[in-house]
Amino acid sequence: MNMDVLNDFVNKVFKYNLKDGEYVYIQYKIVKGNIVMNIFDNSKRNRFKAYIFCYNDLKSTDNNVIYININNSYEKYKKGSINKLCLLGALLKSNDLEERKKIIDILADNKIKNILLEHFTL
Repeated sequence: MNMDVLNDFVNKVFKYNLKDGEYVYIQYKIVKGNIVMNIFDNSKRNRFKAYIFCYNDLKSTDNNVIYININNSYEKYKKGSINKLCLLGALLKSNDLEERKKIIDILADNKIKNILLEHFTL
């Protein structure tokens, strides 16, 4: 956290603009087979967002809840999409070790890349 590794990742993937001295708190849980990530940051606006990675197309009228269909994300990745949020969804869907490494190479760099490689390619 002192090296802003997580902030850099959140800025790139989730399109935040965290600066020095601003921090993010991320909590995840699995609910009915869906991965729910809650992100709260301490910037002046104290933003809260929920990102729900799921296998279904779910819609929300709440701008603070974003559903990411991992099946669609994986298909978009296979067609060449390099959208970071889409790549994260594709990473959750992929069962192939080499494919996961390729997705991580596109998705992240620096220490976050090493963390993802460690946890997704064991």
